[in-house]
Amino acid sequence: MARLLALLLVLTGFFAQALAAPVPAMRGFVNDPDDLLTSWQREQLSQQVNGLNERTGTQTAVLVVSTTQGENIDRFANQVFNQWQLGNAQRNDGVLLLVAWQDRAVRIEVGKGLEEMLTNTLANRIIYEHMLPFFRLDDLSTGIIRGVEGITTVLASQPLPVAETPSFWQELTAWFSLWKTLPLLVLLIVFLTLKGMIRVLVTLFIVSFPLALVLLFISDNAPWLIPWVWFSAAIPASIMLMVFGVWLIYPMRLTAAGRQKYRESRQTSTLRSSAATWSSTDSTHYSSSDSTSHSSSDSGSSGGDGGSSDGGGSSGNW
Repeated sequence: MARLLALLLVLTGFFAQALAAPVPAMRGFVNDPDDLLTSWQREQLSQQVNGLNERTGTQTAVLVVSTTQGENIDRFANQVFNQWQLGNAQRNDGVLLLVAWQDRAVRIEVGKGLEEMLTNTLANRIIYEHMLPFFRLDDLSTGIIRGVEGITTVLASQPLPVAETPSFWQELTAWFSLWKTLPLLVLLIVFLTLKGMIRVLVTLFIVSFPLALVLLFISDNAPWLIPWVWFSAAIPASIMLMVFGVWLIYPMRLTAAGRQKYRESRQTSTLRSSAATWSSTDSTHYSSSDSTSHSSSDSGSSGGDGGSSDGGGSSGNW
């Protein structure tokens, strides 16, 4: 009976391991196997984490995955930390920042040697005060950057600063949908083009083109500006396409002489229509009059190199 129970325990452990989410291979200090970040966001984050490791002599790594496949975020973070062997084997000075984006879960796993410095309370503050406000706005990159900044501050033996809340423009960007606004932009430009409002189109072009370049430059330090970069760049592109299309199909609407000719043709058409209406009315009047006269007379009718963790750190959900 005891052997049977032991065998069942071994088989249960084997199947649990087989069903658990696989630990991805460590490829540098920023790991994004599911490509949830853009290449430039990964590059920016890598520079930040590398700088942290160089300044503090510790070893911090970031892992972003879509899901842990039902695995508890604390257990999965512990598995990743120990398999990657973060930190020095003697000092146990590793830190893992793990985000499971679709699971809406985050974990800061801390090596044993740093638990007195990066305490569970501080890790919890970093998550809830510095990361989750941005995650709730679907801003993954900024949330991770704020988390790394918080870890850097603590490992530098500095007090955590007051949490930076998302600005009005960051909240607006979270609401802003590029794919919903682009069709409206195209419709507006088509309307302006067909109406021959060339001065308005030229003004939009002159303002939006340099604006897109300025926003692109600033977005290196403010990733949440990227949707506005694309929107600003779409304005001159749409204007050029629409103007070119209308020029091919109906060139008269895009020149002063053409618009004057168009207005004259409309006026002529209106006059002809009015003349026809008057003629018809006059004819009807005479017909009616004639009919009335007859009627009156006849009377008709719409990794790292060996660090390990025993579960210290903090987790959070949003």
